[in-house]
Amino acid sequence: MGVIEDWEFPWMRPVLRTEPMSESELVREQGGWVFAGSISNSILGFAFWALAAHLFTSTAVGISGSLVSLSSLATSIGILGLDNGIVRFIARVDRPRALMRQVLIVGGGLSSIVGIALSAVILGVSNAAVQDFAVLVALTVTLTTSQTCFQITDGSILAARRSEYLAYRAVAYGLAKIVLLFVLAAAGVVGLFGSYTLPLLAITVVSLFLGWRMWPVRNENGVPTRLRELSSLSIGNWIHGFMYSLPSRLGPSVMLIFIGASPVAYFFIALQLAEVLNYIPESVSKSLFAHGSIRDRLPSSLTSSMRRLLAVIMVPMVALGVVLASIGMTIVGGTAYGAHYLALQLFLLATLPKAGIQLYKAQFNVDRRPVALIVMGSTLGLSTLAFLIIGLAWRVPPDWLPLAWVLGALLTLGVGWLLSRRRTPTKPEAQPTSG
Repeated sequence: MGVIEDWEFPWMRPVLRTEPMSESELVREQGGWVFAGSISNSILGFAFWALAAHLFTSTAVGISGSLVSLSSLATSIGILGLDNGIVRFIARVDRPRALMRQVLIVGGGLSSIVGIALSAVILGVSNAAVQDFAVLVALTVTLTTSQTCFQITDGSILAARRSEYLAYRAVAYGLAKIVLLFVLAAAGVVGLFGSYTLPLLAITVVSLFLGWRMWPVRNENGVPTRLRELSSLSIGNWIHGFMYSLPSRLGPSVMLIFIGASPVAYFFIALQLAEVLNYIPESVSKSLFAHGSIRDRLPSSLTSSMRRLLAVIMVPMVALGVVLASIGMTIVGGTAYGAHYLALQLFLLATLPKAGIQLYKAQFNVDRRPVALIVMGSTLGLSTLAFLIIGLAWRVPPDWLPLAWVLGALLTLGVGWLLSRRRTPTKPEAQPTSG
């Protein structure tokens, strides 16, 4: 008897299948939903910051953008890579809900502490918003904790192969923060940052209940697993994620201290626009990781297929983005932003090597190679920051500073290739017995 597959996608006609979906089809299906969520987040995020650039001063945008980046940095520190551990192990443990609860407590608690420390230091040193210091610190902590719990529930939803909910959440969050942006337009930097933070808090609370119901209290076919058993791979992902995100998360804050808020506003908007393309390889990487975790393997033929798919998608889109960069920046913030189109062009070029890096990340996760993840992430973070600091020391014009992202990504892609060539087979995990 045939079964109808792909019916969940409203834009695709149902297909009657008599054979199971291939691995490539499964990855593309789940990756399609992940991408739908990511692109919705990007488009609505683009709209949010475009409106913010028109409704608020460049100083408010610069401060809020720096705090958003700083909150993401705090999240990458506090989450300890446990969101990736959830993807890799939750389908195999005997008590999925207990594991998820432990991960939320540890990750959320640590992220809150890191968020307080980082925001207090940056706001105190920069003296950018002295009157609103306490409120901005509180909002940064709220955003950091919400982002951590949000990413952990992401992992549980991915592992359950219910990625359509990622798209629904992204649309709900994007629309809610845009609506709130108009409501709080007169509240200055607090209103802008609050518009970004408060809707995420509400969506995260709903997501916790949703992710909780996707997994049983007890999996009779699972194996006993304690939190510390996730530690090796999770710590590898934690260090990788921390170092990988360090330039983008810390860069705007460093620039805020050394060159002021207005140049950071142009830099931050260009970075956000380029993130639209970064979400494409990230979506494919997440789907590959979830698929490989369930199968406990990731064939090289499947990885090669996804690499070709990304090349077909990314190269034309980057080329088009480079040509239209000036128009894009002008649409976002007017002619003042359009004059800084070079920053966007350089950030777009950096997305090409980053696409390859994302595929290596999926492979190293499935192969359970935490050291390879650490080496690759550290190479990207440290080299990009080094290039950025050299640029600041040489007083390079701010529009040229994103060149550090291009050079760092190219160097890391080469390191990832070398590590993949030295791949060693791993012993498969014990498979849960069928009932």
